[in-house]
Amino acid sequence: MITQVKRIPTNNLALALSGGAARGAFHLGVLDFCEEYKIEIKAYSGSSIGAIISASHASGISAKEQLKIFSSKDVWQALKFNYFRNGLLKIDSSNKIIKELLPIEKLEDIPKPIWVNAYDLKKKELHYFNSGDTITLCLASSALVPLFKPITYEGMNLIDGGLFDNIPIKPLLDKNYDIYAIDLFAKDNEIKTKNFNPLKKIKKNLFKQLHENHKHSLENTNYYLGSKHIRNFSLFTFKELEECFKLGIKEAQNHFLDIL
Repeated sequence: MITQVKRIPTNNLALALSGGAARGAFHLGVLDFCEEYKIEIKAYSGSSIGAIISASHASGISAKEQLKIFSSKDVWQALKFNYFRNGLLKIDSSNKIIKELLPIEKLEDIPKPIWVNAYDLKKKELHYFNSGDTITLCLASSALVPLFKPITYEGMNLIDGGLFDNIPIKPLLDKNYDIYAIDLFAKDNEIKTKNFNPLKKIKKNLFKQLHENHKHSLENTNYYLGSKHIRNFSLFTFKELEECFKLGIKEAQNHFLDIL
């Protein structure tokens, strides 16, 4: 049962960060607030952009450092056109900007527990990885089809785990964590645009799938942070990262401040 209260225990805090593409700047705002007020995060679980941000933060890359990386022109150099071969784009995992963001080679070597999810198309199974190649698995968790090419890893054909569990609290359950789910999708989110948008169908299908798999996470998390204002930010443009970052700080203040 969701408890939307402000007196939140922070002694054993674990964060589950949802997917949401460019809206991930909201996650960074929440993390920046935690850094400023020295709220220690004991463990992370992430999906899609939430996986990348979780692994990066658990590796010691601050929220502001990540925001700088995502805001730089260099991040676009990591995207390669895939000529529609199983995806429009692919991510160059060897690009230096990716290595700056995810500097620790193995998930199991990251100082704090971290899980990232990805779905195997071959066996039709959702996996929650806490060991293995950090960059490969984080990029696999973010491989939203049909935009991105699936990632091949140890015999698996992996795609975005957020399509099947966008708020991945499952690996945090039964570990005595106080689980805080941070959601980049409002429940009643809708696409309301009259202009032609080639991504419109993808967005509609994505929202439908996300809403269907939210139920378990929302019923089993200890605490929940979402904002109706997140709907004002696009999933697929990075022009508003700073504003989205500030919204994350503001919402974190509203939820956490009374415990300090």
